[in-house]
Amino acid sequence: MREAATAPMIVTECTACEDERAAGATFCEVCGRKLAGTVEVEAPAADGKQECAHCGAAGSVGEDGYCQECGMMAGRSRDHLEADGGVAGAAVSDRGRRHHRNEDAMWLAVGVDAADVVVSDGVSASYDPDAASDIAVRTAGELLAGARHPDQPPPAGNPDETADLEGLEQPVGAVGLAGSVAHAIAGAAAAVASLAHTGDPRRAAANPACTIVAAAVRGPHVGYGWVGDSRIYWLGPDGVAQQLTEDDSWATHVIALGVDPVTAMNDPKAHAITAWLGADAGPVAPRVRSFTATEPGHLVLCSDGLWNYLPDPADFTRVVRDCLDGATTLLGAARALTAYANAAGGADNITVALVPVRPVNDLEPETTEV
Repeated sequence: MREAATAPMIVTECTACEDERAAGATFCEVCGRKLAGTVEVEAPAADGKQECAHCGAAGSVGEDGYCQECGMMAGRSRDHLEADGGVAGAAVSDRGRRHHRNEDAMWLAVGVDAADVVVSDGVSASYDPDAASDIAVRTAGELLAGARHPDQPPPAGNPDETADLEGLEQPVGAVGLAGSVAHAIAGAAAAVASLAHTGDPRRAAANPACTIVAAAVRGPHVGYGWVGDSRIYWLGPDGVAQQLTEDDSWATHVIALGVDPVTAMNDPKAHAITAWLGADAGPVAPRVRSFTATEPGHLVLCSDGLWNYLPDPADFTRVVRDCLDGATTLLGAARALTAYANAAGGADNITVALVPVRPVNDLEPETTEV
């Protein structure tokens, strides 16, 4: 449901949990209170085999997500997704341990010293949030494919793509990427809004909604943007990870008004979002930024299914570094971060993407074969 507060927001209340209760959720997303009469759905094992949460039959869940013994739905193909871009990036999305479905979605496309990555978190209070996040990442990802390298001249006859970003204090070399990200998020917003008028008529009453974070990397240049409370961090070679995004949330809003941060974060409304993509979101104004890397590092994009367990920047940094150092691949590190969130409780869907960025003097020079 939607309700008004200090600022417009979406908030899930126990009264909106009927679908979750019927499908096996065990807690309310806002208050954490256990919901009676539910069956806990276990996350898939590492080998892909899954025990049915309804009848307990070991390894009985088929590829279609249904138990071959009792016939109950135990999982979906989207429950655990992976994208492996080798050394250029990796992403993992997982249902977690409490939700009956994965309402997160991700997009990863990589090239030579280039990557486009999008993470979206469906708003459970809306109808078909998984459809919202899916169309959001697909639309934004396809639009990001058109983002040119800032060091390459624009095609003849094209207008200056930085024109719409007047007033943003950003490096000139990467500012065009921020414009591309803004365009991609705007396209995603329109696509999500269109869902309210298609498919199940119940979408019109509870418009499908989601958050989004997106980044375009071209060599050392990075453009990124967001709507909602999914996050992007920059992890350099040393020091604490820097949160590049600012949550569109009730807590962030009231803290800016002077409320004590500890009091705000302990409030049940702390994580209620104040901006989202959806037909009832009003005009969507994504915040976009850009920078040019002067030292090697990693972009970390994630939904709140991960960062909720690591709100302290030092703890977030330690865990991410441990996962990067302990894995032989970026995909292995993304898997390890997902496993960390599940081990911590897995109370929400979990999505994490890792994209390395190198400064210009670290990039290999181009060579021409003779």
